[in-house]
Amino acid sequence: MTIALRCISVFSITLTTLACAAAGGLFADDDSSPTRPPKYEVRAVWLTTVAGLDWPKSTDRAEQQSSLREMIEQVERAHFNTIFFQVRGRADAMYRSRYEPWSSQLAGALGKDPGWDPLQFVLDEAHARGIEVHAWFNTFFVKAGPKPSESWPPHLILNHPDWVQQYKEEWWLDPGLPQVRTYLVNVAMDIVRNYDVDGIHFDFIRYPGPDYPDNATYRRYGKNKKREEWRRENINQFVRAVYDSVVAAKPWVKVGSTPIGVYVNIQNGSGWQSYHSLFQDSRAWLREKKHDYLVPQLYWTLGNRPGDPDFATLAKNWGENTYGRHIYIGIGAYKPEVFQQIPEQVDVSREAGALGNSYFRFEHISKRWEVGDRYRSRALIPPMPWKNAVPPNPPTVLSVTELGEGRFQIKWSMPQAAADGDRAKRIVIYRSLFHPVDIDNPWNIVGFVSGSETSFVDRIERPTSLRYYYAATSIDRCNNESLPANEAIAVVSEIEEIGKRLKPKTTLAECYPHPSKGITLVPYEIADPGPVWLKILDLGGRTLEVLVEAMQSPGRYVAAANTSTMKDGLYQLQLTAGSVTVSTPLEVRR
Repeated sequence: MTIALRCISVFSITLTTLACAAAGGLFADDDSSPTRPPKYEVRAVWLTTVAGLDWPKSTDRAEQQSSLREMIEQVERAHFNTIFFQVRGRADAMYRSRYEPWSSQLAGALGKDPGWDPLQFVLDEAHARGIEVHAWFNTFFVKAGPKPSESWPPHLILNHPDWVQQYKEEWWLDPGLPQVRTYLVNVAMDIVRNYDVDGIHFDFIRYPGPDYPDNATYRRYGKNKKREEWRRENINQFVRAVYDSVVAAKPWVKVGSTPIGVYVNIQNGSGWQSYHSLFQDSRAWLREKKHDYLVPQLYWTLGNRPGDPDFATLAKNWGENTYGRHIYIGIGAYKPEVFQQIPEQVDVSREAGALGNSYFRFEHISKRWEVGDRYRSRALIPPMPWKNAVPPNPPTVLSVTELGEGRFQIKWSMPQAAADGDRAKRIVIYRSLFHPVDIDNPWNIVGFVSGSETSFVDRIERPTSLRYYYAATSIDRCNNESLPANEAIAVVSEIEEIGKRLKPKTTLAECYPHPSKGITLVPYEIADPGPVWLKILDLGGRTLEVLVEAMQSPGRYVAAANTSTMKDGLYQLQLTAGSVTVSTPLEVRR
């Protein structure tokens, strides 16, 4: 039965705040927000380099690097945590490749060495900010329009014309050729072996359409299989080979893809079917444990927009078919009608069981980084226990020093290596008004630093409490989190001084009911040392409950009253300290 308690207070708001701060752990760490966001969530953006879509327009190295750094800083400020960086757009490279020419977006000509390595630059800048980078790899689609110009090494179309077919003014590798699949595995593994990428992210990992001209290949390799099954198996063979190769080389590197959003037609979710029309059996990759995640492209609106499937229907369908792997829903921020619904689509993705979202593409989501306030808190990247489930060791000997002007320096000792040999990739800093610090509440995350750092400076812009509590944890490269280190307490000297200047008086403050716990917190202040009694009386002056009977020094205190069995009606709180008695009426309502 719910009980509402109202105390008529004569306490000033400043004193009430200080009394609550002094009470510390007596107050529950309630989140005042309507819905607490998830602590673990992928918040990703596709950074597109093809045709210079998200790429700096200049060919000047310094300007390109400056623009890239600003993009990554925007990602960090917006509380995003993952970048899908397009490193292979059209069988060209935004990295130093052993197989394919430099992208023309870099120095203005295909194959021209730009004198720097964009992938390495993005990795350095993003990792310094705690952001994962997945190498976005366009797989079988290799060029649109006419044949490419001469370069060194030669473009794939010129070097292996027997590997490609032109399809509706686009050039596509033939997935039915074993040598094509082997080549693509080698190109992908060149990235994995030579760069500290967090994942490799495949796009266009499919056929372009049912009428792709592969008759000769099918006659040679089809082996009496139905063409549809043979085509799907060609893609599946590449997926298995690349996943096994990545896991053998670097088991912590994630493998994922971004499939077409309609797997097969369902009610309110029909369209271009990836399974039947494009021979992309992405759910088999999850079922066979040959992928760690999928980012299905659900580039449609919520509701029944004519000719479009419903975003919510498809999100739910993908959430019901994870096979124990991760699903992050792709949102088409480039479409104006989708752009307007982004906050609601985030809500629907979370409700569907997805572990995050990715936005196509950087230029468009950068106009709405706040995502309808859905990302106001920070988020950690969800771990993948099938890759590694051993948590790191926590940092130790946490301490806090006030630096002035609202700045506090938190220090710790570097954690030792865990049982599997992993060390901390990052340190997560938590701050709370309450003890113990709730590390499951993302609102308490105030920052990240590299695992090699041993200090962090936090700034409290507008302190509302005398005391703040800090905790810190370690995150390893597989995003496993340690237990928290010992807590440290920060005392805000400014508020402490204000409290000293306030002359204490004997008075009662506003009460704080907690019906679910069956108690009500009663803050009070006393002016002089001596015996103190705090009682609940009925209107006839009879004592119903004695909350406090003790010798106390001048200061601010909080008592807990059991109100769970009190009947409706008016009562009195009475505080006696020495020769001074004050009282205030209270009303109990069920």
